[in-house]
Amino acid sequence: MKMKNLFPIIFICCLFLVTACEEKLDIPQQGVVAIDNFYETDEDAEEAITAVYLQWRSMIGSDFFLLNGLSDEIHSGGGARGDNPFLEQLCEYSFSSANSWVNDYFRGLYTMIYRCNLVTERIESDTDVKARVIAEAKVARAWAYSKLVTLWGKVPLVTTELAPSEYQQPNAEISAVWAQIEKDFTEAISSGALSEKSSPDDKSIGAKITKQAAQAFLGKAQLFQEKHSEAATTLKAVINSENYRLIADYENVLRAVQDFGPENIFEVNSLPDPDNPWEQGTSWFSPAFGWNSSLMDLSTGYNEGHHDLIPTGWGFCNPTKELYDAFVAMEGADGYRLNATIKTYEQVMAISPEAPITIRPGSKLYGHEGYFNWKLRYLGSEVIPNTWGFAGSNNYRFMRYAEVLLLASEACLLSGDKASALNYINQIRERAQLPNLANVTLDDIKNEKRLELCLEQVRFEDLVRWGDAGNVLAGRGAKIPTFAGLKDDGTYEVTYPFENTNYGFKPGKNELLPFPEHEMNVNKNLIQNTGY
Repeated sequence: MKMKNLFPIIFICCLFLVTACEEKLDIPQQGVVAIDNFYETDEDAEEAITAVYLQWRSMIGSDFFLLNGLSDEIHSGGGARGDNPFLEQLCEYSFSSANSWVNDYFRGLYTMIYRCNLVTERIESDTDVKARVIAEAKVARAWAYSKLVTLWGKVPLVTTELAPSEYQQPNAEISAVWAQIEKDFTEAISSGALSEKSSPDDKSIGAKITKQAAQAFLGKAQLFQEKHSEAATTLKAVINSENYRLIADYENVLRAVQDFGPENIFEVNSLPDPDNPWEQGTSWFSPAFGWNSSLMDLSTGYNEGHHDLIPTGWGFCNPTKELYDAFVAMEGADGYRLNATIKTYEQVMAISPEAPITIRPGSKLYGHEGYFNWKLRYLGSEVIPNTWGFAGSNNYRFMRYAEVLLLASEACLLSGDKASALNYINQIRERAQLPNLANVTLDDIKNEKRLELCLEQVRFEDLVRWGDAGNVLAGRGAKIPTFAGLKDDGTYEVTYPFENTNYGFKPGKNELLPFPEHEMNVNKNLIQNTGY
C-alpha cells in the first residue's frame, strides 16, 4: 500500500492549485473554467457534489478493511503471512501511526470534507438543484466527521476553506465535533431539499443521499452520544416513512441483484463500463473476499458450469470460528441466516458434487479455521466485462434498513419504550427465521446486531461505545490459524504456526486510533492520541 499525503497537504494542493503568485502571471487557460467562475450553474453544482460521491466511493477499501479488521469477525487471510501486512496489524492489534489503512481512511475522510466545504462555501442555494446539492454536502460532511470523532476522538474541525496560515489545525473538543455533526444533519433534513423515495421499490434516486438516509445517520450519531430519546424519535421517522423494508432473501442482501433495493439506506454505486472497466470503485475490492483460487480448486467446477464462484479470489477476511459459534448458539447449525453468511468446509465441498471445491493437495489456507465467507462471496455473474475476473459490479452498502431497526430497538429500550424495542428486534428475527422474543434486553440487541450486521463495518465501534471491547478483543491476534482440510477422523486440521507477543485490544489506548504519522510530522498543533 502506498503511503499518501494527508489532511494539510490535501488542503494546500487543492485550495491553491489555480492561484497565481502575481497578478501579472494570471493568464487564463483556454478551455479551463477558473475556480472563481465555477459553482455558478446547476451543472456546476452537480459536478461538485459528484466529486463528493466519488470520494465516498474511493474509501470503500479502507472502510471495510479498517473497521472489520478491528472487530472479532475476521482473520486477515490472503495467500500467506505478509500478504496484507496492514490488515494483519489491525486484526492483531499491533498497528501504529504508520498503518496504511488507518492513514488512508483518515486522509480520505478529510478529502471528502474538503470537497463538501467547497460546496457549502461557494454555492448559493438559489435553485432547487443547488439547495439539494448543499444539503447532500452537509450530510456527507457530517457522516465523515461522525467517523472521525468515533475513531480518532479530538480531530481537527474544519468547515470552511482555509488560508495558508490556518493549515495546522489543532485538536477540537469532542463536544464541538458532535455539535457540528448534528447541526449539518439537522440543517440538511429541515431544508426540505433532500430527495425521498416514493416507495421501497423506487430505484430512481439511485445512490443519492435521501432525507431518510440523513435521519438514519443522525439517529445513529445521537445514539452514540447516549441521547436515547432523541435517537429513538429520529430513527422512528425513518421507519414510519415506510420508504424502506427488509427483503426476504437475506442470502443476497449484499449482492448486485439488490443494488438500490428496498433495504439499502445508503450505498455507493458501481457503474460497469466495458470501455473503462477499471474506473469502478469496486474494481479490485470484490475479488479480495473470493476464496483463494491459488490454494483451492474452484476452476474445474466453475469452468464446467457447476457453480458461479469465479476462481480469481484472493482469500482475505475469513470468518472466525468465534463468529460461527455465535451463530450456532443462537440459530443452530442449520440456521437460515448462518447458512446465508458462512459455509463450513463440508458445505463448500458439497456445492458442486460433480467437481468438488477442495483445498489443493499440500496447501493450507492462511488466517483460516475452516469457515468460509458466503455473505461476500465473489460471483462470476457479477464480474464487470473485460476485467479478466478481477472487478465486481455490486454496490457497496454503508447502511442497511436492518441497522436502522436495531439502532431504533436499542434507543427505544434505553429510553423506556420497550414495546417498540421488542417490535423492531423481532422484525429482524422474523426475517432470520427465528422465534419472536417475549422480552428484550440490551444483550439481546447486542447479540442480534452481531449476527445480522457481521462483516458490515459496525462491530468495532459498537464494542467500544458499549464498553465491551476490552473483554471481547483482549485475545485478538494471539495465535494465527491455518486450515488444511479434514483429518482422517473428519475433524478440521487447524494449526497455529504464528504466535504474537504484542496482541489484543489495550484499554486506554485502542478505543481511539492514532493520528497518521505524516500528519503528526507536518502539524505541530496536533496532539497524538494516548499510547501511540
